[in-house]
Amino acid sequence: MQIIGLILLIATSWYIFKLTSNFLDDQTKRELDENYELFKKQFNDLKSRFSMDNLKLIWEKYKEERETSKTKDD
Repeated sequence: MQIIGLILLIATSWYIFKLTSNFLDDQTKRELDENYELFKKQFNDLKSRFSMDNLKLIWEKYKEERETSKTKDD
């Protein structure tokens, strides 16, 4: 049942894409492509900010700052 739903979802998405691509002019298609590329770039930047290496580095800095604040408080 879920497979049928997935197939219907893919088929309707493809059909809607096919219909809308026939009605879009070249400038709109170009703008959509540029915006999509910009979105991909920003998404990759966001993924790199939250990579495991960066998270570990931030965690280590947090621990260092916590230790220095504890020593200052004492």
